[in-house]
Amino acid sequence: MSKLTFIENLDPALNDAFVIQSSQNSLFQTSLWAELKNTTWNPFFVGIKRDDVLCASAMVLVRKLLPGKTLMYIPRGPVMDYEDEELVEYMFSSLRAYAKKLHSIAVRFDPCILVRKYPYTERKSVLPLENLDIIQKLNQLGIQHKGFTTLIEESTQPRFNAAMIVEEGYEKKLEHRTRKCINAAVKKGIILRSGREYLHDFAIAMHYTEVRKKVALRNEDYFRQMMDVFGEQCICIVSYLNFPEQIGKLEKRIAENQALLEGNLSKKKRNEITQMLEQDTKELGLLQADYEREQKEEVITGGIMACYNDRLMELFYMGNHPDYLRMYSSYLLYKTCLDLCVEKGIRYCSFGGIEGTLDDGLTLFKSNWLMDVEEYIGEFNMVIDRPVYYAFDRLYPLALKTAAKLRGRK
Repeated sequence: MSKLTFIENLDPALNDAFVIQSSQNSLFQTSLWAELKNTTWNPFFVGIKRDDVLCASAMVLVRKLLPGKTLMYIPRGPVMDYEDEELVEYMFSSLRAYAKKLHSIAVRFDPCILVRKYPYTERKSVLPLENLDIIQKLNQLGIQHKGFTTLIEESTQPRFNAAMIVEEGYEKKLEHRTRKCINAAVKKGIILRSGREYLHDFAIAMHYTEVRKKVALRNEDYFRQMMDVFGEQCICIVSYLNFPEQIGKLEKRIAENQALLEGNLSKKKRNEITQMLEQDTKELGLLQADYEREQKEEVITGGIMACYNDRLMELFYMGNHPDYLRMYSSYLLYKTCLDLCVEKGIRYCSFGGIEGTLDDGLTLFKSNWLMDVEEYIGEFNMVIDRPVYYAFDRLYPLALKTAAKLRGRK
């Protein structure tokens, strides 16, 4: 008969190896994520061995609340076979005892398990929910399911996620409009630069988004820490527009096309060149006005930050300058990240959380990229101290939301 053993101080390297090879692979359950969060949370690694073989793990974040009280949170975990009833029961009975030892009011977790996955184009199809038996099993252990939430703000981690399976030659499968926007960004003179030295510019790009949405996101210190922690597995790309260069290119192109119109052309070709001239002349006027307003040769139009491991990439943050959305920088930034996935043999790329309504602007942008909608099973709470937990559960989200809005207005 097999023997299960709970490991309170699991080697982070063993945890990472187990997580990465698992079908529940997630950056949120690795030691790098723990290191990133250790300024506000205390990370711990626990696991279960069956006959000396690791069969379950969890990167646990512990936050101090009231004096003598903590909260335990396991993002996208624990990682284990949820169909193994003996293993599941042992894991949560061990976590309950561990939580009591740490004076935690609850253990909050949201497993990396899907109840539905479908292409965005099939979002209106009625598909059955899967893995509902897991909810029932956890309920029998006294663990509460928060329900199938829809909005991002309703749970700690978004229950709806956008993702793409990246294969070589993916560009050919993109919609015509998406390919057109990528080409337009190149034609409009968007320049990409990547590396740690562009971190400050990336933070500026993110600030544009903060101002537009009137909410506080992450600051430059956090982005720097992310790059410090993930090292070469973190990419920071910033997009720029150089006014003199692009104005010069447009003026040259306009002059060349005007010269072509003086020659003997077919009606179709003449119409094509005339249309190009009209577009370039209009864009030249806009650029000259932008250049005069900015009073500098170059402007930041956007930026993106992503992290990855051997099997997945997570696009964490992207910001855009609202005055230069017509440059389609975000399309070129996304394509660059997907090209890196192809280069490194990474097949799964997560675009991050989306609203479950599937109709907001950010979701519509992400849907341009062969996007699958992933519906996670949702958040669970194993409550230890009921009076304190329920007070916390009502007040804490409101406090976070209010604080973020106040910082955003500043």
